[in-house]
Parts: sequence; C-alpha cells; structure tokens
Amino acid sequence: MKTKSVLAVCCLLIFGSAWSHGIHFDNQELDEISVTENIEAVHTLGGITSSQGILGQQRLANQNPARSSDVLEAVPGLNVTQHSGGGKANQYFLRGFSLDHGTDLSINFLGAPLNLPGHAHGQGYADSNMIIPELLSRIEYRKGPYFAQDGDFSSAGSLNIDYVSELKKGLASLSVGEFGYRRGLLANSTTWNDEQTKLLYALEVTENDGPWEVAENQYKYNMLLKLSHQIDASKKFEVQYSGYESQWTSTDHIPVEAVERGLVNRFGSLDPTAGGFTQRHAVSGNFTTVWDQSITQVRAFLADYKLDLFSDFTYGLRDNSVFGRPGVRSDQFNQFDSRTTYGGGVTHTIFENLTFMRSQLAMGLDYRVDDVNPAGLYESIARERLATRNQDTFEQQNLGLFVSQQLQPVPWLKLTGGLRYDSFDVDLNGEFDDDEDPGTPNTQRSGSRSDSQVSPKFTASVKPFAHNTELFFAVGRGFHSNDPRGLFTANPVDYLVKTKGSELGIKSTNASKNLSASATLFQLESDSELVFVGDAGTTEPNGATKRNGLELIASYFNKTGFEIDGFVTLVDARFVNVTDNGIPNAIEESAAVSLSQTWGDLKLGYKFKYVGSAPLTEDRSIQSDSVINSDLFANFRLNKDLSLNLSIFNLFDRENSDIQYAQEYFLAGNAAFGKTFHPALPRHIRLTASLQF
Repeated sequence: MKTKSVLAVCCLLIFGSAWSHGIHFDNQELDEISVTENIEAVHTLGGITSSQGILGQQRLANQNPARSSDVLEAVPGLNVTQHSGGGKANQYFLRGFSLDHGTDLSINFLGAPLNLPGHAHGQGYADSNMIIPELLSRIEYRKGPYFAQDGDFSSAGSLNIDYVSELKKGLASLSVGEFGYRRGLLANSTTWNDEQTKLLYALEVTENDGPWEVAENQYKYNMLLKLSHQIDASKKFEVQYSGYESQWTSTDHIPVEAVERGLVNRFGSLDPTAGGFTQRHAVSGNFTTVWDQSITQVRAFLADYKLDLFSDFTYGLRDNSVFGRPGVRSDQFNQFDSRTTYGGGVTHTIFENLTFMRSQLAMGLDYRVDDVNPAGLYESIARERLATRNQDTFEQQNLGLFVSQQLQPVPWLKLTGGLRYDSFDVDLNGEFDDDEDPGTPNTQRSGSRSDSQVSPKFTASVKPFAHNTELFFAVGRGFHSNDPRGLFTANPVDYLVKTKGSELGIKSTNASKNLSASATLFQLESDSELVFVGDAGTTEPNGATKRNGLELIASYFNKTGFEIDGFVTLVDARFVNVTDNGIPNAIEESAAVSLSQTWGDLKLGYKFKYVGSAPLTEDRSIQSDSVINSDLFANFRLNKDLSLNLSIFNLFDRENSDIQYAQEYFLAGNAAFGKTFHPALPRHIRLTASLQF
C-alpha cells in the first residue's frame, strides 16, 4: 500500500514537471485552442462513438425534474428512480442494466467521484441528490467501456457533471407544492480583477412530506461555493466546495399482497421508523493550462461522507427474542458508512498536424483513496441498534494510468486506440463478523489484497458521404470492482470483474435543419452481475451476463420555438450458460419523448416516459409491471426578471411503481415470497416563482 502511494505521487510529480515546460511543434499549424472555451477534443480523448454526447445549458434548462437528480434523465436511455426515502441515492437503469445505486455507472460531480466502493448499502453507491439543476452548465455522458479515461464503475456508462462559473443575474426561487413540498434557492455570482476572478455561491433548502401515511419529513440543505480565476490567456484554475445534508423518514417497498389484502394502503408503511441521515462535504479543484499545441489539466478532490440508514424490507422473518424482544416482528437493520475520499489526477493532451495526418495523444493518471471507518451492518428495531452483524474499517487505493492515441489519416476517417491500467489495494480490519450460520464459528476478517487489470480500447468513425453522417465502430474492455469486504469470506469474490463491449452505430446531423439522429447496436458482457438482496439491503455477485441491444436517439428544434427529443432502447439481457437466465430488474424496453413549444413569454413542455416490464426472478415467473408516465409544465415570464412555472407530475395519475422486487417477507403471521414495490408519486402540482436580480 505504501509503495503504491509513493508511486502515484512520483507519477504526478514526473508528469507535472515534464509538462510544465510545454511541448512545441515547429512549423505546425493547429486550430486555435483557448482555455476559456469548452475544449471538445479533450472530452473525446478516449474515442468517438454514436452513443456519447455533451448536454449543454439550453438542453438541461428544458428539463423539469420532480427530484433534483431526475435531471440526469436528460441523458438518452438513462432512467432514474427511487426505492425508498428521498435522501437515499437513486436507482439507475441504463442499457438493460439494473445499476442499483451506481455499480456500473460512473458519476463524477464537480471534479470528484460520487461512486463509493465497499459502501454499507451497496457497491458503487452514488448519491446525486445534491445536484442543483439551475446551476448546471453541462452533463457529459459516455456509454460502454470504450474510453481510456474511464475506470471503475463505468462499464455501462459514465457521467461528468459540472456547474457554470457565473450567473448573468442573481436568482431567487421559491417552490411550493402538494404533500408539503417546499424549496427555496438563492444563487448569485460576483466578479473582480477585471472579471478575471469569479465567485459563484448558492444555498438550497428543501422540505417534503410526500403522499405517505407516515410523513417523509425530509429536510435537505445544499450549499455551493465555486471560485474561478483566469490567470492569463492560457491558464485557469477553479476551486469548488459542495456541502449537502439530508434527513428523512422512508416508506420502504412493501408487499403487493399487503395492499391487495387491505392490510395497508398503497402509500402505507409496515415500519414507520425506517429512514436515515446523510451528509457529504467536498472540496475539488482543477488547473488547466494551454501550451502551443497541448493542454494540461491537473485535478484534486477531498470529500467527507456519512450515511446512517435504517431499513426494513422483509418485515418480521427475524427472531428478535435473542435480543430480548420476543414477539416483536421487525427485520429492521441499520447500515452506517463513514469515510474520507481523496485523490486527483493529471491529463496531458497533445495536438499535432503531422505532414501526413492529424493526431491527438492523451496521457493521464488517476489516483484515489477511500479511508472507511467504518462500514457496518447492525440489527435494529425502531432505530435502536440491537447487535452488530458486521463492522469493518478499510483503506482502498486505486491507481489508474491511461494513454489514448487518435489519428485522422484522411478527413473522413478517425481511429482511436486506448489502453488503461488499473491497480487496486485494500487493507481491511474486520472488527466484527457475526456469521448467521450457527454451525459455523464466527471469524474475524482482516488482511490485504491486491489486483490489477489492463483494459484495451478501440474506436473508429467514418464519414463516407458528403453530408454530415458518420459510421462508428467501438470495442473495449472494462471492469467494476467488487466490495472489498467480499474478499475476506469463506468463499471470496473476485476483486475485479471483467467486462467487454462492442457496438456499431450511425449518426447523422443536419445543422441547417437542426436535426440529429443516431442508431446504435451494442453488446455488453460481464463476468459477474451484482444483484440486489432484500434482507441485507445490498448487492451480491451472481453469474456472468450478456446484453444485446439497439438504441435509437433523435432531436429536432426550429426557429418557431418548437423542440423535441427522444430515445428508444431495446435490450435482450440474460445470464449465460444457465436455464433460468432472467436478470432481476434488467429492463429490456424503455423510451421517452420530451417536447416543448415557446410563444413569446410562454413555454409549454411535456415529457412522456415508458419503462417496460422486467423479470424479477431468474426463471421469469414473476415480472414487474410496466411504467407509463407523463409530466406537463408551463413557464410564463411576467417581465424580464420574474417568471412563474406550473408543473403537473404524473399527469394522468397512473399507479406506477418506482421499483419492484421479488423477495421473501413476513406478512400476517406467515413467511411468504412474492412481489414488493415502492409506489411512484401520484399526480401532484408544484408552483415555482423565480426572480432574477
């Protein structure tokens, strides 16, 4: 572990020293590069495919999210939902993956990773509830393991989320809605030093009870400070602080049978004491410098994180007499996670116009440490801890090195080859492990483990026609790490799970008609699938899987103020080499359409979303219900500074489910196995007044 730390620091120093002198190419002419603009070449350094993109401010401003993290559904094909209280990380679904809370979807927020390895509630847990939609400048998305700059948790895709550096005017916003919803936002920015230095600041407070019989009582506090400084025409740095806290009472998913038998209503609870508290305070910074024909970016981050979560998904299978509570039917458990995460990276990109072709070479290093103290699972009743099931402290280090070479031998052909190396080391102190099998003695888990992987990537794009239509091919290997605590059991899991993917795509853009469309055939294979386990509230490794799919994306807008965009995703997802090959919660059909029309000061918007049914058991005997949802909003600008927004969510009041599972549970004196669900919100209305000042 110490050797790895020294190696990472030395690499950072070597790269920084070598690149501080810049790289020059005499008698070469390149397109002008400015640090003050979005440098798209850097954002595509890992390859170019038909299934990646950058969503800018205009596209993101058209979103009308019911939950702040719902804004991520602007990414075509991504479905964001929730299976418990509003303070938990969302459930993510993409390309036939049930990503749980982020297992194969890497999310980077303001230069710092959100995915947490070895998290008490699930591997790769990524809480994105701290997003303030009004401040977003861009969401960059990439799908598939084809990009050298993407490491752990990125096999299905990756998201990079960033805020603006300044606001043209200050913003004060107040929202009120049904079910006790209230939200206030105050944001502004200031500049000095002839506008070379900018400070953006924001404060958000949200309260919400929801439609539940047991009020959610959610309180969310969100704070942002972002300092940007333009040193000169070629150098810039940013430092950002993001502070987020939330507490809530949750209504966990309940058995369908309980509602059908009238034991509880659709929005009822079988454990009114479930809920939790979470917080994340993070500082991140980046420095960018532009040389004659190259760009260097240096990044660093530090985050302090906690989650204290009480859940009950099975409602009485446990015998609580051993805890001095005979006759008390409760399966509540407490998951606690406290950690410090820190790290950084360097990327250097060289642009060349060789005598015979254009070239782009990128080299980079990522380094990350998760210091976890502790990650624990405890038996509890009514938020009182009764016993420790397991409790661990550990430190995990991840070092990633990558190189990507893009060549354009002729104007109609781009070739990109990439190679990524990742190494992982963990030191674990298993403070307590209560083996639930009474025939097996308890063991204390401690030790060190290491693993590494080399991941090759290749993409190609061809423009065979005179108009702006491209053909794409991509192939690559990726991985996700498993929970490091699973390495120290009687049947240890693999530390790193290999994945591989390939895709063929076509994308056409007609700039004069503001029309773009793409079609992508893809295949993704994984050596192991992480599947949700209800009685532990976490995920466990299962067998190898394969997904074959088709994704269609299109968007159009015109000068009359009409905009429309949408997608359709069709996937065949299954476990391989087994008879019962259904992957629980692997959605095989999904689609969405968003459209809006602006007439002067009035804008109307509508979003339709369809999520098809999915197997809930491997033998496909139990299927989830499909979801059809519609949202409508109207935004009216009263004057140049004041606007009103009226939103109607779940317009047709459909009884949708945010999530469904098939699992064991205890109901009316008996153990049973069946479908459980967490209901989506019924039709509800919100009104928002926004003042610019």
